[in-house]
Amino acid sequence: MELKKAEIKDLDTVVRLKMAMFKEVGSIALLQDNAEEKIYAKYQELYKKDMGCHYLIYENDTVIACGGAIIKDDVPFCFFKTPMYGYIIDVYCIPEKRRNGYSSRIIEELLKWLMGKGVHNIKLKPSAAGKHLYEKFGFCDSGEMELWI
Repeated sequence: MELKKAEIKDLDTVVRLKMAMFKEVGSIALLQDNAEEKIYAKYQELYKKDMGCHYLIYENDTVIACGGAIIKDDVPFCFFKTPMYGYIIDVYCIPEKRRNGYSSRIIEELLKWLMGKGVHNIKLKPSAAGKHLYEKFGFCDSGEMELWI
């Protein structure tokens, strides 16, 4: 097992795994047309601004897991003394390699990266299957509510 920080040249792999995650959780129908190209372009922009990153886990030169983080500065956080927060995204491990601690290892690196950026708040949207993983790291329900219409 080898952990590496992704570079722009790795974005094809990151996007491929993100799409696999969307399919697995049943959210693929929510995506826009040519979502893959749009995701790639947005991630490339975030990487160039050092406002986003992903970590990849390799096994025998094959990527088996990934996870990312981005810095966000939307309302109302843009008015706070620390005007941004971190958001964990794309934590995904191929099904046959799960339950080996790979996602935990990636989350550890993402937390270090986000803390190094000076964020004081980190958010994420867990899948039902992943919720327990984040609770291990101290994530809790923030009390935010949402309505899908």
